[in-house]
Amino acid sequence: MATPVAASASEHSSSDTLPSERRAAADHGPSRLASRLSVAAVVVALLPVAVATTRALERGWLPVSDDAFFAIRARDVLTEHHPLLGTWSSASLTADTELNHPGPLLFDVLALPVRLLGGGAGLALGVALVNGLAVVGIAIVAYRRGGPLLGTVAAAVAAALGWAMGSEALFEPWQPHSVLLPFLCFLMLVWSVACGDLAALPWTVGVGSLVLQTHLSYGFLVPALGVWAVAALVLDLRWQRHRDPGSWPRLRGRALRAGTLAGLVLAACWAQPVVEQLTGDGQGNLSRLVASANDPAETIGYDRGARLVVSVVSLPPWWLRPSFREAWLGPAGRFEPEAVDLPSPGLTAVSLAGLAAVLAWCARDARRRRDRDALRLVATAAVAVVAGLATAGRTPLGVFGLAPHQFRWLWPLAAFVSFAVAATLARRLRREAAPLVGAFALVAVVPAVLSLPTSSQAVSPNSLQWSIPTVRDLGHQMAALEGEGPLLVDDLFYGRFTDPYGTAVLAELQRRGIPFVVDDAAPARQLGPARRFTGDNARATLFLRVGDAAGAAPPRARRVAFHAGLTDEEQRELAGLEHRIGEYLRPRGRLRLNDRGRAVLHDGELPVLRGQLPGQVDPEALFASRELVAMVRRDLLVLDEKWARRLDRYADRQLRWDDETAALFVRPLGVS
Repeated sequence: MATPVAASASEHSSSDTLPSERRAAADHGPSRLASRLSVAAVVVALLPVAVATTRALERGWLPVSDDAFFAIRARDVLTEHHPLLGTWSSASLTADTELNHPGPLLFDVLALPVRLLGGGAGLALGVALVNGLAVVGIAIVAYRRGGPLLGTVAAAVAAALGWAMGSEALFEPWQPHSVLLPFLCFLMLVWSVACGDLAALPWTVGVGSLVLQTHLSYGFLVPALGVWAVAALVLDLRWQRHRDPGSWPRLRGRALRAGTLAGLVLAACWAQPVVEQLTGDGQGNLSRLVASANDPAETIGYDRGARLVVSVVSLPPWWLRPSFREAWLGPAGRFEPEAVDLPSPGLTAVSLAGLAAVLAWCARDARRRRDRDALRLVATAAVAVVAGLATAGRTPLGVFGLAPHQFRWLWPLAAFVSFAVAATLARRLRREAAPLVGAFALVAVVPAVLSLPTSSQAVSPNSLQWSIPTVRDLGHQMAALEGEGPLLVDDLFYGRFTDPYGTAVLAELQRRGIPFVVDDAAPARQLGPARRFTGDNARATLFLRVGDAAGAAPPRARRVAFHAGLTDEEQRELAGLEHRIGEYLRPRGRLRLNDRGRAVLHDGELPVLRGQLPGQVDPEALFASRELVAMVRRDLLVLDEKWARRLDRYADRQLRWDDETAALFVRPLGVS
């Protein structure tokens, strides 16, 4: 990436600057110390990615839940199941049609490391490589536009974004997280193209295609910013032609070559979705996406969308911690659009006006100093904010309500706006002063060091890492299934967000070469049409059961794998706790709800308790329904210290048994 882009930098700089500017640039060229400090800042920004990934590999990280789909589809590349689309999108649930994310570029990128190193190490290293290259790209683009100083500022911003995301998101393939640093890199490339950088054009197309294909939330952002980049580039070319007609033939040749290369990159990136559009069964995915965009279901709305945008872009804590973790949680800790505490309309208007005033001042200052790069940077930031407001307003209100994963693009967008302001201020100073570069390098060190400890800043599939020992144990036992396939998988394998096991088991089946099929439209679009059950392309049915159900085989099925979530000693402890708690609760009046508990009971959230006779308690019913666990976890009971400790211990053991106990069963197809 660096070689052709860097080569173009010198040509563009020499042709675009006036003689006086060239003399000033020569007088204040980058010192060796400043350049070394800038490189050090990039290394520092890369360190959290390397540390988080190394730590994950050392602890035996495996992809679970939705993350495992990336292992499956990366292995599918260049096989009979080669993916032409991205993963199935939850937007299908509100669009009344099956939708996939636009394309498979992320699968293509991850295919080689997954093939070489496996679905755990290969997937983590592949995503880390994508993020690491994005950080390097961010710094290179800024360096080319503003020397070591802006390169160091960009590295500091990238490090801060990584800190905001948390270490566990730096190697996770889940789409809302894996393209955040690449999107920031895309924004930097858009700025560079807008400044007339022809060599950056193909890279912008490639990185933008990766981001857009990986997640639907970028469906308007990436094209809108791409249009701005091309329009600004055309204006820059016209300006250069008017200023120096003699150099126009050479410049026109470079523009044609860059445009041709960008077109080839675009065609290569989008060939697979186009093939699916033209050859797939029924309406193609691209047509479905266009139709759903033109006729969206209930949307967030522009008023609420603007309030969401300012809560990250222009109000504290801005895009830094803990905003990534705490974004828009309602009082019950759920993503409820009507209960989320958003800025008021008045505060939103004032905040947007303040942001506009800051960007306007930066633009005025850049124009006064005849700093065209800084002026285009501020303009790119303004375009990004406007595109973000439009995107937020038109975002469908999904089944999860106001879900932060639909708006993760806001964090790199806000980081870019911050970079634009900081870079404009830095350009007012002596550009290559080593002490100033050193100061920003130290700024980069702070978020990088804070990013080193293990930190999960968002609910995602990586939040389910407690399930990895169960997944690993089940995988070791699945050798018993070799020779049993093709297997029709039970509906528990459909990759539910809170189920860590089903998709991970499918990934292990694939690794072992055991074919499988699914009997539903959604998982078939997720796993490829060749894995759709046709009635005669399976020999047996595979079932997954968790918790207590793992101990009872379905009729005429045999168990082939089992993992107990508790040791034998812990199971005996749980049984003893249930006995003592049952004896404690049976006498009238021992089970006492606090005010919050009575409100929850009144709202109908404890149906088993509500259905019992006044003054009587059936502990076995509360144990079986897990309502007692819910009451303990939600702090709904009045308890003394001794019984509070016992009930906490009971709830912990019961939840571990329910969550970490799993079994696999198989029976001949057609047997019920």
